[in-house]
Amino acid sequence: MIITKNTGFVPEKKIKYILEEYLASQGWTKQIDEFTLHDIDLEVKRGENIWRIQIKSAASLTHEIINSFVSVLGQILQRMDNENYKYSIALPDTKPFRRLWERLPQIVKKRTGITALFVSEDGNVEEIPG
Repeated sequence: MIITKNTGFVPEKKIKYILEEYLASQGWTKQIDEFTLHDIDLEVKRGENIWRIQIKSAASLTHEIINSFVSVLGQILQRMDNENYKYSIALPDTKPFRRLWERLPQIVKKRTGITALFVSEDGNVEEIPG
């Protein structure tokens, strides 16, 4: 087993807090609490637009990072029940997670419309389109 250090680890609760603050500053309003509707981590609304976000983090082991990435994709896909909503995954802003997002085939990103939100511990949020 290959073990690598995951510098930039951000716990899921902190990612959620940072996202809530960031999205509120962009005019989004929190719609639900976690586990209220199909275990969606975060649902926000701005005007008529609804955005569902699934959050995942990982410890420092390579296989945990890969498993977390595959898990968050499966979770968001299972919650895509409205074609008018926007769907995203939120991850710590680390090289391993960015590489996994880049390696996800473009056709998958295009057909699902999923975007990735990379969240750093210092509060920066960057959305990468599909």
